[in-house]
Amino acid sequence: MLGLLLVGVASQAKVIDKTVVSINNDIILESDIDRFQKKLQSKAFQELFGGVDPKAVNDRRVALQLLVEETIVDQQVKRLELNASDQEIDAQIRTIIKRNGITEGQLSDRLKQLGTNMSEYRDGLRRQIERRNLIDREIKPSLEVTEEQLRHFYARQNQEGGKDLQYHLAHILVGSQAEALGLYNQLKTAPERFEELAKASGGDLGFLSLSSLSAELKKAVPKMAVGSISAPLKTSGGYHILKLLEKRASDFGSLSKEKKEALRNMMINSEVEKKMMLWLERKRSEAHIVRMGEKQTNE
Repeated sequence: MLGLLLVGVASQAKVIDKTVVSINNDIILESDIDRFQKKLQSKAFQELFGGVDPKAVNDRRVALQLLVEETIVDQQVKRLELNASDQEIDAQIRTIIKRNGITEGQLSDRLKQLGTNMSEYRDGLRRQIERRNLIDREIKPSLEVTEEQLRHFYARQNQEGGKDLQYHLAHILVGSQAEALGLYNQLKTAPERFEELAKASGGDLGFLSLSSLSAELKKAVPKMAVGSISAPLKTSGGYHILKLLEKRASDFGSLSKEKKEALRNMMINSEVEKKMMLWLERKRSEAHIVRMGEKQTNE
């Protein structure tokens, strides 16, 4: 039922918990926005998940927009039956434990230190998996890349300062800064473990031009020596730890099928965020959204 859900009876000003938005009959309350902003400020959320627009912490309009988008995504996940199973979440936790060289008990202890617990952590992983499932179902099939498009992507703006170089990179990709720093500290003492750790989340990216990299990676890669490992680099896709295996003059024709496929995936991934925003805009236009107003006081 839309309308006031909690009205203060005291004579002084008192916050009213009110429905702010209804999206296809799912509602967002003022208290939902409060809880969401509080969650964004928590150390646990920032270290374990992060990646949310920092403006949402203090700007209720931005927070509300994110909550509307989350609601639309949740509705589509349910409609398309893309819910994450307990087995998928268990597998993700096993991968995280193995990658970080810790036990499940140590993971639980770390969660307690961050002021959270395994149940809340599993819920966060569930949402990550479901969003990945949604992207695989709704976004990636529309991002097919022809050989010619791949060639242009590979070569575009590749020549800088008269040089035409390709960088053979491998990477480890994780979702949180804390996890990335933990892996980087391991690699500082045992760099030979890079390939082993990359198998869990990352791998060989093949030879890439600077133009095919995100702005953050584009700045770091030319400064790397062959064989070196970078500190964690934050991008919109997560936290990368790079290893520069070799570099050479560009030659698209010499790329193996496997390396072209890795490049194709990178090109697709670079477009996912933009396509996801277009998908959300379309779903918002299709949804029945009723806005009820902003926070009020009863005086």
